[in-house]
Amino acid sequence: MKFFKKSEIKIHWWIAIFLFKVLVGILYGYIHLQSFGGGDTLYGFKQGIRIYNLLYNHGLIVYSKLVFLPCSYPPYEGVTRWAYNSIPYGDESYYLIVRFHALVALISGGFYNVHVVFFNILSFAGVAMLYSAFKNELKEKKMLILVGLVLVPSVVFWTSGIHKDGLALLAIGLIFHSIKSRVKYSPINFIVGLLGFILLYIVRSYIIVILIPLLFDYLIYKKNDRRLFLLYSSTFIGFILLILLVSSITTSITPFNKLIEWQAAFNDLAVTENSVSLPTIHANAISFIRIIPVSIIHSFLKPLPWEVVNIYQLVIGLQDLFLFALLFFLIFYSILKRKLVPHLFYLSIGYTLSLYILLGMIVPNLGALSRYKSTGTFFLVLAIISLIPVEVIRKYLNIK
Repeated sequence: MKFFKKSEIKIHWWIAIFLFKVLVGILYGYIHLQSFGGGDTLYGFKQGIRIYNLLYNHGLIVYSKLVFLPCSYPPYEGVTRWAYNSIPYGDESYYLIVRFHALVALISGGFYNVHVVFFNILSFAGVAMLYSAFKNELKEKKMLILVGLVLVPSVVFWTSGIHKDGLALLAIGLIFHSIKSRVKYSPINFIVGLLGFILLYIVRSYIIVILIPLLFDYLIYKKNDRRLFLLYSSTFIGFILLILLVSSITTSITPFNKLIEWQAAFNDLAVTENSVSLPTIHANAISFIRIIPVSIIHSFLKPLPWEVVNIYQLVIGLQDLFLFALLFFLIFYSILKRKLVPHLFYLSIGYTLSLYILLGMIVPNLGALSRYKSTGTFFLVLAIISLIPVEVIRKYLNIK
């Protein structure tokens, strides 16, 4: 309660946000059940219930091993039968969702929508922490942070349904809340940030690679001035060169080969109406350079309104086109008026560009792409918010 009292937002609004996310989470499950046979969200739920049911036939020891111990091969004694007969076992990232369901099943009665409520406690915590982290930086525009987290369709949809994206939002919220807290260098802040990095490592490890150079600049250079563009650009280029150097020295760290493997894995999936064609990545610099423009167009603009084939693509396409156009307009306006671009803009646009380019290279399915880039979409909105000229809008509308 102390946390929410400091937020300067009335508690009934926080309750409304939480309940809205729960409703969206229920809708998420219903859509997947009707259109995709349940998809990953229902499969994870069934696997969690399956582990929960082991309590009655095999006791607490087998249940505890499957829920709390690392899901690595070879399996632990007594769990071999279930480990080799469960697709998520061995994939720590997705198996975390299975663990969640197995734990919530202890009190849920096996009802999926009850699990949605508990999942959105975690996702809602991410929303609250991201708001807390950036509200002082945006000041009079701080309410727009919640707009970005709750009213942007792809953000609220993918982070409210039971999947890893809601946990990724929580992890990023933990990280930024820990580094933006007023009580600096406290053990609590360190633990909160560490938990965020551990959770992010499990569910979306590549986001950590994106965050490292951005947080480096964001933390060591706090002033808003015109050198920030050069600072972020040089750090980003230097980080890429470091990865190239490490990759050339050792074969144990090969991020570019990993991208090739990820793209091949996505291409092996069944083709749907949401699938598009992407150039094949090869193990050379020219191949990666050539695919970057394609990746940017794919991530920011696809599908264009005249290319959509279903209602889902129409909503996402219009959303992304609107956000891209608004961002372009505000950047042009800031340059024209010689306005100082805030520090938060470079952090946000750096995260969005990095994530969008990475995912645009390897994910040929528009539905999966929208889900994977949901946190990037939020930071895109955050970049837009940071550029909005509130004083000009107030003057135009004659608001004091």
